[in-house]
Amino acid sequence: MVASLGCTATKQDEPAKTKEPKNTIMQDFQSLSQQGASLEEIANFITNNISQVAKADASTMVTEFEEMQKEQLTQFEAMFSPDTMQSKLAEEYPNIAQQKAVKDPELKALLDKTNNSGYKVETAEGSFFPIIDYQFYEKFSAYVTTDSQDYIQIMAAESKQVPAKDAALVIGWDEILQRAQNQEKFLSTHKNSVKTKEVKELYQKYVSFTLYGANNTPLFSYETNTLNPQAKEIYLAAIKNPGNSEYLKMLSLYLEVLAKNNFVLTEEVKQYRDHISK
Repeated sequence: MVASLGCTATKQDEPAKTKEPKNTIMQDFQSLSQQGASLEEIANFITNNISQVAKADASTMVTEFEEMQKEQLTQFEAMFSPDTMQSKLAEEYPNIAQQKAVKDPELKALLDKTNNSGYKVETAEGSFFPIIDYQFYEKFSAYVTTDSQDYIQIMAAESKQVPAKDAALVIGWDEILQRAQNQEKFLSTHKNSVKTKEVKELYQKYVSFTLYGANNTPLFSYETNTLNPQAKEIYLAAIKNPGNSEYLKMLSLYLEVLAKNNFVLTEEVKQYRDHISK
């Protein structure tokens, strides 16, 4: 009994180990934002505290962080824009793409700041620039609401492989269809999500890819006006099981019109395409 009492007394003398109250975490987060903390600081705060708050609050932190990234993107773009930095990026881009060590100390410092702030390096038309890296958000997925989880998944696919570069598609027609269906599912499942607007805009872009292709990867040949054979094969396979997808039903009707026109971009097809794209 004495030993038991002694043990209890020792525990009472130890400092209490309690988690920070959830409301205090959110207050601290808002204070950081209002005081102009860097994106690196805010990202670290979220990483260290997101597991201690409710999913709704976790989603709020992630959503607000994304808005900060959008607001500060031009500042990061300015850091990339000098010709000297573009030259360094061009020289070391193979290492950057393969996540290998970068030799130039100035470039390394910029890349560390960029990555720690939730951006990644992208390239197009011979230039290098930062974009939001939604794969950075994947470590937060377990703690946020379902719609935020699905949004992160959709956007991570976008930043992992952008759909188009230099006015050409860089993902396959099958990937176009899959991403569009994922976006459509989000819009039907999460009608009240704060991310509905963003996903709807993205979905409309993919509908355009589906119906038109891109300037340098047109759905119809510029020479013969015939439907791209790979797209035709993938599209016809996809509509065999449309399920409840309005997107695939739209594609099916489009292919019906195309079939009547021997899969050639006639005036009738153009008018129908322009109508459904709206």
